[in-house]
Amino acid sequence: MICKEKRGLETSLLSIFPQYSFLLSLLVVFVHSTHFSVEELQSVARLPFFESSFLEKWEFFFSEFLGQVAVPGFFFVSGYLFFRNLQSLSQWREKLGKRFFSYVLPYLFWNTGMTILYLLFQKADFSIHGIFEGIFLYRYQPVFWYFFQLILLTYACPFFALGLSLFRKCFSPKLGNLLFLAFFSPLLSWLGVFFVWIYLISMRMRLFYYSFGAYLALLGFGISEEGKSLSYENTKKKSAFSPFLLLLSALLCYGYTILGKTIGLLLLAMVFYRISTAVFLLLLCQRGFFAFGKKYADHNFYLYAVHYLFLRLWFMLQKHFFPEAGEALLFCFYSLSPIYCLLLSQATAYLLQKYANPLWRILNGGRAS
Repeated sequence: MICKEKRGLETSLLSIFPQYSFLLSLLVVFVHSTHFSVEELQSVARLPFFESSFLEKWEFFFSEFLGQVAVPGFFFVSGYLFFRNLQSLSQWREKLGKRFFSYVLPYLFWNTGMTILYLLFQKADFSIHGIFEGIFLYRYQPVFWYFFQLILLTYACPFFALGLSLFRKCFSPKLGNLLFLAFFSPLLSWLGVFFVWIYLISMRMRLFYYSFGAYLALLGFGISEEGKSLSYENTKKKSAFSPFLLLLSALLCYGYTILGKTIGLLLLAMVFYRISTAVFLLLLCQRGFFAFGKKYADHNFYLYAVHYLFLRLWFMLQKHFFPEAGEALLFCFYSLSPIYCLLLSQATAYLLQKYANPLWRILNGGRAS
C-alpha cells in the first residue's frame, strides 16, 4: 500500500517508526527462514553467479544484504527513542525505569519460559550452568542476542546522560549538544571493549548504529523545539533522489565488502552499507511505503520474540509432509514464512489478550496492553 506523496512527506520520524519496525521484523523472519546454514550462504558470494541455485541466490540476497539491515535499523530506532527529548538526569532515570519493563522483564520472562520448554522436552541439560545461560544469556532464545546487547547499551552507558547534562549546564543546550557529540564521537567507536569481550567487534558496530540514532535525537532531527513534528519539503527533487542516493551508496559499499581486501576498509564499508540501507528503508516508510505495518506495530515485539519458535514448527511440518521437496516448493515455503509467522502471532496474541491479559502484558513488554 502506498499513501499519497504529500501525506508521506509530512510524516514525522516518530510516527513512521511503527511501520518501519514492522518491516524490520519481517526482514528478521526472512533471515531465520533460510534453508541453508550460514557457511553455505557465505559460500554463495564466493561462487560464480551461475554455479549457485536460484533458491541459494534468493535466500542469500535476503540474509546477507537486506536481512542485515534489521540490526542497524533496530539499534538506530532504539537509540533515537531513548535520547529523544532527554533533557535531564531525572528524565534519564525515568526512561531507564520504563525500559526495565519493556526490555529487561520480558527478556528474562521469555528466556525463562524457553528454558523450561527445552527442559521439558529434554533438549537441555538440567544444570545450574545451563539454566543460568538459558535465563540470562538467551541460550534457548537465540534471537534475543539483540535485546541482550541493547540492555547493555541502555544500562551500561550512564556517561551518555551524565556527559550530556554536564555539557548542557556549562553551555547553551544547542551548543552543549554539538560539543557533547564532538567530544564523545572519537571515543564511542571504541567503547565496545568495556562490554562483553566476546562481542568486541560486533558491539562496536552496534554501538555506532545506536549512537547514530542518539545523535539525530539530540540534534532534534525530525522534531521541532516545541516537540511538534517537522514537515518535510514537498519537492519532487527531494522525494526522488534522497533515498536512492543512499541506496547507491549502500550498493557501492556492499560491492567493496565482496571485492575489497583491506580489513579496515572492509569493516568500514560494511557499517556504511548497512546503515545506508537502513536509512533508505526509513525514508521509503516516510514517503508512505509499508504504511500497512501500523496495523501490526503493537505486536512487533511479540512477533520478534515468538517467530523463532514458530519457524521451528514450520520446518518440522515441511520435513514431515514434504520430505523430498524440490527447490520450487522450498522457495514457496520461504516466501510464505513471514505471512505464516504473522498470522500465527496475531492469532495467539488475540487469545492471550482476551484470556490471559496479565501474561500478554509481560510477553509483549507492556506494549498494546
